[in-house]
Amino acid sequence: MSNDTDSFALLLHFTPYFQTLGMKEIWQQYGTGEKRRMLPLHQAISRLVTPLAKTMIKAHILTGDDCMSKMGTKHAAVTSDPVQFLMNFGETETLSEQDVA
Repeated sequence: MSNDTDSFALLLHFTPYFQTLGMKEIWQQYGTGEKRRMLPLHQAISRLVTPLAKTMIKAHILTGDDCMSKMGTKHAAVTSDPVQFLMNFGETETLSEQDVA
């Protein structure tokens, strides 16, 4: 249960891993009171495809999670081909020229 986008982004990132361990479904409760609903993260993964789902956490961190100052907007991150530009971002201790760009 969480209304926090940080939780959603983290669960979205790790759902493909959980699926390799045999998990069939993962749901996140969102909202309060009458507006409470369940988000099917396993369906989001199948629609986004794993490479995009795994880069969404990086876009979320760079555009303002609870621990970082934002460096851009979420809309800009999603529309700028995050799979191409964020796939390897943060995967090593050094930043490549592409990561810096």
